[in-house]
Amino acid sequence: MARRPPVRRGLPSVVVALLVVALTVAVGALVVLALQRGQGDGVDPASRPAPTVGLTPPASSPSPSESPAAIAPPDADERFLAVDADMKWRATAGRCDGPAPVVERSDDDGDTWVDVTPTYRDITQIRALTPFAETQADLVADLGDDCETQALRTFTEGTFWSPYDDLLPASAYITGDSLIIDGTTVDAPCAQPWGLRTSSGTAAFICDGTAYDVADGETTEIGTGVVAVDVLDGDIVGATTSPDCDGIQVATLAPESAPIDCLTTDATGPVALALTSDTVRVWVGDQLLSTTR
Repeated sequence: MARRPPVRRGLPSVVVALLVVALTVAVGALVVLALQRGQGDGVDPASRPAPTVGLTPPASSPSPSESPAAIAPPDADERFLAVDADMKWRATAGRCDGPAPVVERSDDDGDTWVDVTPTYRDITQIRALTPFAETQADLVADLGDDCETQALRTFTEGTFWSPYDDLLPASAYITGDSLIIDGTTVDAPCAQPWGLRTSSGTAAFICDGTAYDVADGETTEIGTGVVAVDVLDGDIVGATTSPDCDGIQVATLAPESAPIDCLTTDATGPVALALTSDTVRVWVGDQLLSTTR
């Protein structure tokens, strides 16, 4: 009886070789996939930001490039302050279609004030107040139902005010978004400028809390957070808000920037300041404050 050939156990060598190759390819694919998942969408791990667990910044933190908040114009509450050797004058602007203006004078360094508003002139709004001849003053004001802009002058310490047609072209005041300086119109960089002050060729005003110098019809930014300005002897001085001062920071804005004094007071509401050769007077709230220049 013929012997049967022995039965071979296991897989043929060719099949085994194919299985080894397939297994190697599969393992390689899994390794590549794992690496891709570990790295993300092709981003170099070294370029990822460091984790910030527990270090999330508050939502209110300002950006370094964030601009200072704009300051709203005082509108009818705008203040004017004029100081001369023997007399001080102050006024609130009022508005043609709103609150009435008020003009006052003091001859005792601001301890008491006398109302000298020319109501008999049907005054509706004040646009400028400047001292004149030690005890006198000039006004640029709107009069009558038509709110006609006129220049007034007093020679009687405010008891009587008379119109002076020749004075208006040489005056400085604001109308709408325009500055009128010695008869020349300069466009302001905002819709509602305020605080225009001039002296001997130097002029400054405020737009949204930013102070500007005016020269040759051009405006140049000289300070932010400004609520009032005045000019004298080529210097522009401002009353400003500052995180370093709990109140009003008085500072020179031009020709160079330099702090003068921090006046501890309630800084809310409209402010006016006036310069003399050696002092700065600041009208804020019910106070008339003074500091040395």
